[in-house]
Amino acid sequence: MVGRVAARASRATGRRGSAIPGYVAELAAPGITARLATDLASVCLVSGTNGKTSTAHYLAGILSAAGRHVIANRSGANLQQAVASTLMAEAGAGGRLRHAEATAVLEVDEAALPPVVEAVPASVVVLTNLFRDQLDRFGETDRIVRIWAGMLERLPADTIIVWCADDPRQRALIGDRPRTVSFGLGAPDSAAGEPHVATDVSGCPVCGAALTYRWTSIAHLGAYGCPSCGFGRPQPWITVDAVERTFTGQTLRFGWAAMADRIPAGGASVGVRLPSLGNAYNAAAAVAAAAALGVQPAQAVAALAGLSVPFARFEELDIEGRRVVLALIKNPASLGELAQLIAGARPAEVPCVLLVFSDNHQDGRDVSWYWDVDPTRLVRGRSFVIAGRPGLDFEVRLKYLLVGENGGAIPGYLGMADSPAMGLQWAIAATPVGATCVVAATYTAMIALRAELASKSLTSAMPL
Repeated sequence: MVGRVAARASRATGRRGSAIPGYVAELAAPGITARLATDLASVCLVSGTNGKTSTAHYLAGILSAAGRHVIANRSGANLQQAVASTLMAEAGAGGRLRHAEATAVLEVDEAALPPVVEAVPASVVVLTNLFRDQLDRFGETDRIVRIWAGMLERLPADTIIVWCADDPRQRALIGDRPRTVSFGLGAPDSAAGEPHVATDVSGCPVCGAALTYRWTSIAHLGAYGCPSCGFGRPQPWITVDAVERTFTGQTLRFGWAAMADRIPAGGASVGVRLPSLGNAYNAAAAVAAAAALGVQPAQAVAALAGLSVPFARFEELDIEGRRVVLALIKNPASLGELAQLIAGARPAEVPCVLLVFSDNHQDGRDVSWYWDVDPTRLVRGRSFVIAGRPGLDFEVRLKYLLVGENGGAIPGYLGMADSPAMGLQWAIAATPVGATCVVAATYTAMIALRAELASKSLTSAMPL
């Protein structure tokens, strides 16, 4: 049956099985995803609230540089059917993957991770972080914690878990599980702290007492401890410090402990094009996962220097002589981190920001997360434009913070555009030639805007 489904796909496309969506393939041939996965040398699943796409992108690049053939869902489609479609696209008419001994690096939605793990035998599972996100779909983050706990109990003992030591929820989930590799920040002075994002974790996941912190990085990530029961952050196996940070990139310094007898202790530094503290975490997760898959950390770190920027993660375009940066926002943590980054840039460097919002199912229809973060640093001292259906809600949020009870105009506000394309026109017009315009957009809004730009040959289509 696998061969017949793949053959139909080959005839339909003339080359690949991607014409048949994964959910259709599973209906026609139940278990096809698992059977295709048996041809793989190894599988790494990357999941978490933020950083899935960037971490998977980094890891795929590292493995490719090491000479591995990598299969990846590079478009960011990350539900169970997308995983099936990714493998189907690599299958020949005989129903087998075209490349023997390939490694799959698959980004997976955090709620979809348990069924994907059941279908695809994973060598490595990477857990980036847990933040509040899409409350109408996920509920509070505690629900993800519960389903991940059940998943970890069912995972084979030889599956390696790569996890963030700075996340107290993940520390409680991992417990004393063997075969884990942790990552986190190194020196406390590298943690900038993000007091403008509402934290999701204040109590100890073990006993419920109030956690204390020596330092924090993003929301509740940091050096946590419980004075009541002794629960606390362990020393990560691999650490990362952002020693130089700019709006266009950063220099990362890594250090790692010895791992058994195959990896000696060491360290290395590298410059990467992705800015922000969150991307320092993502790079550390990718290096840790690469080590779990047999790549020496120094080799993995060196490979980071040559990697491109993934879709909408600080992509840079040249439009009419302006540098346009596309940045995805989707929850309080990502919005707060972008706001902190923009606040560090001079208004002359980034004079205008376009904010585009959507509330489709993929984004989460509940837009109340705007109130869990202070977004004023995105726009203070700058011109800005808002577009998208939920934009009025965000405008109200800014009015409360920047205008207050006395009313009046919001400083720098150029207005509510009828469409994202119109908003971009306004923002480009308000940005001097040679300066930077930042486009901050939610997921489906970014997809639509990216399609508009691609139709005008201003950027390429989304990666496949």
